[in-house]
Amino acid sequence: MAQDADAKTKTVLTEDEALEIIAFLFSSAEISLFEPTYYGTIRLVEAASRLMEFRIAHEPEHTADWIRDFKAEIDVKKNWMMWDREAYFDFLKSATATVATEIRRRREDASNKGGGA
Repeated sequence: MAQDADAKTKTVLTEDEALEIIAFLFSSAEISLFEPTYYGTIRLVEAASRLMEFRIAHEPEHTADWIRDFKAEIDVKKNWMMWDREAYFDFLKSATATVATEIRRRREDASNKGGGA
């Protein structure tokens, strides 16, 4: 139970970092009213990249290598939206699977450390 209490008190972002992400998301939502439909996806990917950048700055204990590598991939492939939409769309589909795989890996690691089967 102590581990649950620790998890609730740890933060991923400073207040300023959280406010920056919130401001970016709302300004993105507003401009999405006027931009082409697909631009919304690039803004969401950019928000994820910014969140990952803040997370890296706080030296993640369990995902440091994964998050650095995935952010580097995102920062290259998000630009594909401008010249190769099909590749960009394929990247979005694979990125979802990449995140799901990492979540599964972390859960399995936690289960193995906790004595689960």
